[in-house]
Amino acid sequence: MTSSYRMQYSKKGPARYISHLDLLRSFERAGRRAGLPLSFTQGFNPHPKISFAAPLGVGTAGEAEYADIELNADLPAAEVFRALSGVLPEGLRLIEIRSIPEQSPSLMAAVDCATYRAVAKLDRPLDRKELDSAISSFMARPEIWVEPKLKAKENKKRNIRPGIFALSAESENDIIILEAELKTGSNGNVRFEQVLEALVETGGLPLKSGFVLSRTGVFTKNGQEKKTLW
Repeated sequence: MTSSYRMQYSKKGPARYISHLDLLRSFERAGRRAGLPLSFTQGFNPHPKISFAAPLGVGTAGEAEYADIELNADLPAAEVFRALSGVLPEGLRLIEIRSIPEQSPSLMAAVDCATYRAVAKLDRPLDRKELDSAISSFMARPEIWVEPKLKAKENKKRNIRPGIFALSAESENDIIILEAELKTGSNGNVRFEQVLEALVETGGLPLKSGFVLSRTGVFTKNGQEKKTLW
């Protein structure tokens, strides 16, 4: 008998620098330390049945991330929560765990969009008019072409404008805070870093430091309605 559980967790502090592969290993080690009966795939190189909603870039914090884990036992979700909570590495924190039905759609297939926050220092304060002008001009562009550099096979320009659903900015003294809602998932995924690079390049923002990035939520959509992944 196997049982599946959906976890909501945060990834902050030093854990924001954990790669996606090391994040999988961190949950596997935590499951072993907790004495949980992890379920493994079959074959020559079995691995634990743990899957994530959407990979998070190294250096970006996650405030409400999701992962599914399968166990070879039907345990109460509260028991799984208690067992895992005490053994996760610094910066990884469980928020909630729920049991999910067998054959539930995969998290990757369910994700449609995500919300992000970026914070940086400015060389000088910006007033409301300057901020609004920079954002409205950027969002009025019909096309925003970027050239991904992570993998050679992806090294071709792509128009990310259709995947930028919302963008806003606030500033206080020399601090700027940008919030965005972007297309996320296996089809048409837009990286927040790409949006910020394009905005800084064309918007003339007087940055003094690099951005500190957070993903604040991951969602599915039912029509225009945005929902969490529970």
